[in-house]
Amino acid sequence: MTQMYGGIDSFALLALPMFVLTGELLNRLNLTERLIEVARLLVGWIKGGLAHVNVVTSMFFAGISGSVLADAASIGPILIPAMIRERYPPAFSAALTGASAVIGAIIPPSIPLIIVGGSMQISISGLFAAGIIPGVLIGLFLMITSFLFAIFRNYGDIHRFEGVIPVARGTFRALPVLVIPFVILYGILGGVMTPTEAGAIAALYAIVLGSIYGFFQSNFSVHKFINAMVGTARVTGSSLIIVGAAIVFGQILIFHQFPQGLLDVVLNLTENRILLFLIIVLFFLFVGTFMDAVANMIILGPLLMPIAIEGLGMHPIQYGMFLMIGLLLGVITPPLGIVLFIVAPIAKTSIERTSIAVLPFLVAELLVLTLIAFVPFITLGIPRLAGIIN
Repeated sequence: MTQMYGGIDSFALLALPMFVLTGELLNRLNLTERLIEVARLLVGWIKGGLAHVNVVTSMFFAGISGSVLADAASIGPILIPAMIRERYPPAFSAALTGASAVIGAIIPPSIPLIIVGGSMQISISGLFAAGIIPGVLIGLFLMITSFLFAIFRNYGDIHRFEGVIPVARGTFRALPVLVIPFVILYGILGGVMTPTEAGAIAALYAIVLGSIYGFFQSNFSVHKFINAMVGTARVTGSSLIIVGAAIVFGQILIFHQFPQGLLDVVLNLTENRILLFLIIVLFFLFVGTFMDAVANMIILGPLLMPIAIEGLGMHPIQYGMFLMIGLLLGVITPPLGIVLFIVAPIAKTSIERTSIAVLPFLVAELLVLTLIAFVPFITLGIPRLAGIIN
């Protein structure tokens, strides 16, 4: 118990409940619709419009929730039925929603990145900065994949571009939400605040915003605030129990020199970087399908870190992103990816069909994971520009 408590007794991990509370409060303000409207105005006129709206909304929503499951559960009930009404196959709609939900944990603020950084002593500020380009890249790759499906299979209705003024108007209406990730990133990257302080400011902002909305629109109340606090306690409590237990398990493995033994076995097996990469990614997808992603990050992170740094030549921040994204892809890996079980019932389709439909999107995200592993600039470019690393 002492070791468990010591594992979660971290100032960095205080950011976790702050960002969770921010997401809970903003969700209860029903501001998701405004984000969807902005996304529709921006990209809804492109071929495959609602598919692109789905992806861009997830990119916007990432700055609120920082969670894959929250993204899928919040956006899915709104966009999946809308996509089906516009002649997108149910399985395709569910698969895209699940795949785009992964962005929720990549673009900062990100709950998994806080846990990875806090438990593995990797700069959370650096991880936040490192998540920007990979998150955008995954969004672009998913949009390209959706565009190709729309072209060759004629998915979706065609919408016209409504003009600059409606886009500006919709953006202005959603500005109270859209400004949050920019303020957080500016404060962290500019050295004005730590991630924990940024989380506290974001939570305070959400409380003030909720009070204002409650006064003028009567869509926020003390009851909703209490529910947000309860939801925050549940998410934070369950996450920290997993973190504490996983840290203890990791310390046991380190005491018995398991990481060094694993490093010796793998490097004796092969020193080819591409083969090492493939072994690690297949391992990520396998364990990510059956086990909790957060527990995997804490248990496997220290074990695989020597292999990634010595065998693949990764920087710790680059490895942190590689680890998190690789394990998160397990939540959409057929046939047992947990997000598939969230989105398939919403689309009223089977897990089997959704599992087949998600494969092209999984390949697109694996391509981004490959770029992260072999192109350091993707994860280290912004942290270097911000002066977080040399």
